[in-house]
Amino acid sequence: MVLRRILYLIFVITIMKYGKGQNSDNSSAEIPLLDNLNMPLVALFDTTKLNEVLKIAIQKTVEDTMNEMIPRIKQAVIDDIGYEPEREKERPAFTASLTYHKNLANNEVVIFDKVWLNMGGVYSRDTGVFTAPKTGLYSISTTVMSHSGSFLHCDLWKDNEKMVLAFGNDLSTGTLNVVMLLMMNDTVYVKHGSSSKEKIFGDQRSTFSGYLITE
Repeated sequence: MVLRRILYLIFVITIMKYGKGQNSDNSSAEIPLLDNLNMPLVALFDTTKLNEVLKIAIQKTVEDTMNEMIPRIKQAVIDDIGYEPEREKERPAFTASLTYHKNLANNEVVIFDKVWLNMGGVYSRDTGVFTAPKTGLYSISTTVMSHSGSFLHCDLWKDNEKMVLAFGNDLSTGTLNVVMLLMMNDTVYVKHGSSSKEKIFGDQRSTFSGYLITE
């Protein structure tokens, strides 16, 4: 019974030493005791082994926690910025397509909602707009398909300037492939170019793509 109490006191005092911020290299602890005559005594116990066990346990707990958290943190960064940090020097590129048929209003920007590639987060699925992240020559292409029995006029725009026209009629496609000199933060997008309502065919038949050729 006495030995059990002594071991318990060793454990408690060791924990108190860590909690109070004492140096972990302390290898002994003084424990006040009473002898059979109730006379004060002092016993010196070696806590080196206990310190080592606690240190290993603490290190393992920290390592396990970090190993669990690092993949979550990395994935959160990827989801937030759209690409992995170590790939930030790769050239900007995107490809998107339209998944559904849509009646387009006059001057409506076509939003290609299915994003297949978005290196650098340069294309916005919310607005349908590509924004150049740096100055350079870019290859831009779009294919738009008209719905059955419908004409389709779509224009490629750079900022507020209309560039070139794509046209389709009754399930035919219009395709544009251009090379553009874009300054940093210039925008490119596809806009409906008719004053009357026209229907664009989705089902991945209409697409919008671009990539940096050279800076």
